[in-house]
Amino acid sequence: MSKTLGRSVAAGAAGGRASGDTAADAAARIPRWTAPGAGAPPAVPAADIVLPPRLTARLQAVAEESAAPLDAVLLAAHLRVVAALTSRQEPVTGYVPAGGDPAAPHPVGASGVLRTTWRELIGQAGQGCRPPGTEGGPGGGIPPRPESVLDLSDTDPAEAPEDTPALWVRIAVHAGGVVVTARSRSDVMTDDQLTRIVGYHGRALELLAAHPDAPAGERSLLAEDERHFQIYGLAGPAEPSDGRLFVERFEEQVRRTPDAVAVTHRSRTWTYRRLDAHAQRIAHALRADGLADEDVVAVVMERGLEWAAATLGVFKAGGCYLPVQPDFPPARIAAQLDGVDCRFVLGAGPTAPPAPDGAGRRRTLDAAALCADDPAAGGGVRPATDTTAAPGRRTAPDRLAYIYFTSGSTGTPKGVMCEHAGLLNHLLMKVTDLGIGPGAVVAQTAAQSLDISLWQLVAPLLTGGSARIVDTDVLLDVDRFLTELTAARATVVQLVPSYFDALITALERHPRDLGALRVVSVTGEELKRDLVRRWFACRPDIRLVNAYGATEVSDDTMHEILDRVPDRGFVTLGRMRRNVRGYVLDEQGGLAPLGATGEIVFSGVAVGRGYVNDPERTRAAFVPDPFRPGQRMYRTGDFGRWLPEGRLQFLGRRDQQVKIRGYRIETGEVENGLLAVDGVKDAVVVASAGSDRHKVLVAFLVGTGRPDTGRLRDVLAGHLPDYLIPTYCHWLDALPVSENGKVDRKALTELAGTLGHADATGAAPATPTEQRLAMAWAEALNAPLQCIGRTDNFFALGGTSLSATWLVVKLDRLVSLARIVAHPVLADLAAVIDAGDGTAPDDTAAPLLRSLTVALPDRTAPAGRLVCFPGAGGNAVNFLALARELAPCGVEVYGVELPGHDFVPGPQDLVDVAEAARRVHQELRRLPGAPLLLWGQGEGAAHALALARLLQDGPGAPRRVFVGGAAPGRAAGLPERMERVRAMSDQEVTAALLREGAYVEFDGLKPERARLMGPAYRHDVHSAGRFLLAAWQHPAAHRITAPLALVVAAGAPDGTPPGAHAHGDWQLLSDDVTHHELDSGRPHFLRTRAADAKELVLAALAAPTAPASPVPAPVPSRPAPPSL
Repeated sequence: MSKTLGRSVAAGAAGGRASGDTAADAAARIPRWTAPGAGAPPAVPAADIVLPPRLTARLQAVAEESAAPLDAVLLAAHLRVVAALTSRQEPVTGYVPAGGDPAAPHPVGASGVLRTTWRELIGQAGQGCRPPGTEGGPGGGIPPRPESVLDLSDTDPAEAPEDTPALWVRIAVHAGGVVVTARSRSDVMTDDQLTRIVGYHGRALELLAAHPDAPAGERSLLAEDERHFQIYGLAGPAEPSDGRLFVERFEEQVRRTPDAVAVTHRSRTWTYRRLDAHAQRIAHALRADGLADEDVVAVVMERGLEWAAATLGVFKAGGCYLPVQPDFPPARIAAQLDGVDCRFVLGAGPTAPPAPDGAGRRRTLDAAALCADDPAAGGGVRPATDTTAAPGRRTAPDRLAYIYFTSGSTGTPKGVMCEHAGLLNHLLMKVTDLGIGPGAVVAQTAAQSLDISLWQLVAPLLTGGSARIVDTDVLLDVDRFLTELTAARATVVQLVPSYFDALITALERHPRDLGALRVVSVTGEELKRDLVRRWFACRPDIRLVNAYGATEVSDDTMHEILDRVPDRGFVTLGRMRRNVRGYVLDEQGGLAPLGATGEIVFSGVAVGRGYVNDPERTRAAFVPDPFRPGQRMYRTGDFGRWLPEGRLQFLGRRDQQVKIRGYRIETGEVENGLLAVDGVKDAVVVASAGSDRHKVLVAFLVGTGRPDTGRLRDVLAGHLPDYLIPTYCHWLDALPVSENGKVDRKALTELAGTLGHADATGAAPATPTEQRLAMAWAEALNAPLQCIGRTDNFFALGGTSLSATWLVVKLDRLVSLARIVAHPVLADLAAVIDAGDGTAPDDTAAPLLRSLTVALPDRTAPAGRLVCFPGAGGNAVNFLALARELAPCGVEVYGVELPGHDFVPGPQDLVDVAEAARRVHQELRRLPGAPLLLWGQGEGAAHALALARLLQDGPGAPRRVFVGGAAPGRAAGLPERMERVRAMSDQEVTAALLREGAYVEFDGLKPERARLMGPAYRHDVHSAGRFLLAAWQHPAAHRITAPLALVVAAGAPDGTPPGAHAHGDWQLLSDDVTHHELDSGRPHFLRTRAADAKELVLAALAAPTAPASPVPAPVPSRPAPPSL
């Protein structure tokens, strides 16, 4: 395509298309087949083939039988070849009839080429042979310059048009035979590729002539030598196994280097001897409890040394390892265990979760106790055998090794089953390609629920190396992470591209030594060339390895090992590794021609067993290998193509393939084109949401310089067909990523719809910040972006404490939770961010009261006012559900945002109970009068009591004080609780709260939640505890006149019935103490039982008010509490 033509087409795309475009309008793109750095090939590659004379008569006979001209027969064969090359069922080619002008081919298309019969295809081609504009002839909507041309004129091939298309083919039929001649351009393909394409034409003509009524796509066009090369020549090297699997190899290494370091975590270190001993104890305990081969053992533990021992213990016992993150919601954990028929659970100490299965068959063992110095501390387990000896379970290669859950396109997670042979093959691949030898240190960074966590832990244990377990809170701070890598002398680390980008940015700003680091592996998503360029600009001495694979094939199956920036404009997936066979298949399940796009498929030892208890999805993804009988094959759903050097190019997921106006488009091709434009650092292309008629390609770009859309289209028009040129291009500061670090294409697809309509409505987001907020709001609220305007209120659209907290993290703390509550209107919040005040911590003068009520019914004054203090570590947004329930009743709700509890970078000041109460008291005095109620949830009870004491002698005295949840009374062992919390780490705090069902909104924070919640939670427990202990020690100084209502819910964490906690301690602080028990909801019930809480609030407002009574006489003091 010429640049002039490309620009005119781009302009047409910007202006829209006629609604009558069909699938036949698609212009075929011939795949490029050139090797970088191979030198200048001939200016015009050419090839020809002469077919036997008998074919001439047979082709003429088929034409007569089909009542079609011979040209239609030849065109049908050519369209079949173009369909194979372009991987399209609706190919389009240029056509020059006999006597026609080779410089003016007219376009011809066909549909369903691979599914229709040859004779039916001849009929479609016959219509295309008619002159343009005649009845039944091709219309004018097809682009006038398709990339391929079939020339049936009498032109001498040497005199082909100077502006040669990507593929020019001439077929001449003579009495002496059929001659197929082809030409191309040196920037499109090489001579050997053109020779193969000529052969495809010969094969198509022979198949058509022999079986005209057979499906055109039934038989492959590939010659036998190409088939053999794809099946065997592109496979990974065959490396036979010696029969020793992971467990045997690890135990041999223990005997070789018993005192070498095996695993480290924080300041703790275990040698091979100690790790093996602890793993043996766990294995014996499992066998003593009745574990059989392939029984699933869930390891529900935080990453640490005990987790490492538990993992190895499962393998040694012959069980199947199932990693489960302990901070997952209990319902999710239960669903995973039930889904795999799990009967054994390994936990850690008091955090080991109960795992009932309804029938009492599930056994929970304390792995931490089994790893203690006292081997008898294993939860009552005393193995009958010597726990220092190996269990003696010999593992078979085809025995189940582990199950990892991955997300499913239907929303239901899939449990992937992989076997020991695949596990070992992958580990040995890592050992070889990453250079993991004696003394190597692999950074174990991945969460235990991700499959890459396993090799990071156990691969170095095969060679005398060690694993360094890196805590999640360290990963959150790139500088801390780099410091830990250096201090631990890590030699190998694996990262996702988004984190790799952040790491490079940190090194660019502050160059530093990386110690012993030798290899960085990047996985999980496509690695962009610009990241490689930036990395080698910083650290040319440290290799990169681009890893590609899938959980279903035992993790990675391909590596691209880089020691410099690649010559191509993209990073390839590399080659197949040891004992892995890979294919690129067409829609029919056959081998796609070399260079053509198809689905990436793997076969061999790496392929897993399937999805646990899910035969339907297993049958769809795990199929027999038609090229290697007896082998399993896994269909990845990824698209790619072979390159001349035997590497694979990644072209996107199946769900990234879009169809617009009949064009089937792999967005990866467009993204690669955009990445070649100066100033573009990253690019994602999606189709805007909506019907096919209104869909357009939309590009989201990150980079510098930011060339305008017109320039981008001009550049793309130089090498892409018009249908691959985006209609809209939007620049973002950063691409949104999902929790696992991958680009969130779903969010971008929704955003594309909104931004595409931005000019049509004055209420649409206008500034870049508003657009970024709109994108994040849409995802947080699960709402169409077309419904989000710049004047919309986040909470009015359905925002909750969960979605608001999630939004903070999604925006990478660009804005704080307090600012979202204070500025819920999109345009206002964007203005705050643009002013640089989005995350500024509140100073001492900033208000603590945050209105949670979006709107009240029309009235002159509120019917009541409820002021709520959150529990330990909580925020004002925890009361959003209650505010939403009370708004229709005219009750306004204020949540207290305690200082130091917001999600902003850097340290924040925390204040004690008395100071917080004093500040809220001052703020309430500035509000108009209204009947007042106070609510203290959990530890917030202390703040509510302190505020009630300050208010009780004035006109704004509260009518009632509610103490919600399991507010700790002295009978509940408050001093012991304070001591226990003081000793808990940030991760232990978060895990304990999530098991209770507290603050589920923090589950969206994943690794960040512990660092954000832990310090505030410990402060709140101690601050409130000191206040309450003092109140019960000296009740006269803390006694209130307002009634006190204790509100609890069934499901207290300690199993004690709520009513069992006597009112005695609370009656020291109020004459009127009542008790209200909800049927269910657990301690943190305001999220799920807000309607019940509303009824209590309304009843309190309706109750008659009594005159304030004087403070009673002092009560004798109690003994002093223990020293804290």
